[in-house]
Amino acid sequence: MKIYAVKILDITEKKLHDLCLLISLKKKYKIEKFLNKEDKIRTLIGEMLIRTIIVSKLSILNKDIKFDINRYGKPYLQEYSTINFNISHSKDFVVCVIDDKPIGIDIEKVNQIEYKDIAKNFFTTSEYNYIIKKNLDIEINKFYEIWTLKESYIKCCGKGLSIPLKSFSININKNEEIKSEGIKTEGIKVICNDEYNKFVLKMFDTVLGYKIAVCSVNKEISNNIIMIDQNSLINNYSKFDLE
Repeated sequence: MKIYAVKILDITEKKLHDLCLLISLKKKYKIEKFLNKEDKIRTLIGEMLIRTIIVSKLSILNKDIKFDINRYGKPYLQEYSTINFNISHSKDFVVCVIDDKPIGIDIEKVNQIEYKDIAKNFFTTSEYNYIIKKNLDIEINKFYEIWTLKESYIKCCGKGLSIPLKSFSININKNEEIKSEGIKTEGIKVICNDEYNKFVLKMFDTVLGYKIAVCSVNKEISNNIIMIDQNSLINNYSKFDLE
């Protein structure tokens, strides 16, 4: 398992246009539909990141990479069923995780929002009680912990929001290490229908001001996030397409 992150930098309109010529037409058309320039850059960098990782990992040409989506909209790599990946982005960061088992990742920038109403409407009672601690700074961080962990779980399952957010609960006990079949889940577990689901979850506070969560199926999650420079990524990706 490898986890990657790229800090997003501004790109001129001309360079953005030129770089979009190096990706698939389908992704290019998707990017062109975005009104917000930041959304365009994040999507472009996410596409370059996963393609660069696949080229390096599988030693195949960029032009031979073929993506598709399952019935719930989760992308997957055609012809390589043992390669699983997931991408997420928020504000100044794009993150990606790749593994040989189903995997999910989510990143969210911690913003001051009206989190209580969201938690009441979309989180379980136990999750809501975990968040509400009568300290606003602590509460907002706990809200984003639950949010990212829930998102990483449903993305790992590959069914998106067809899984109701209240149909399962994230249980966090930072003073406990839960071990099952030799896997340490660091006090985080998913409870569905009063049963413990065999998913491994981990939170990262590596990036200041952001929460990152990763969910895997019965596999220990890497402790490291590999930081990649955006300009280096673009340079390397351009070389792949020129080969």
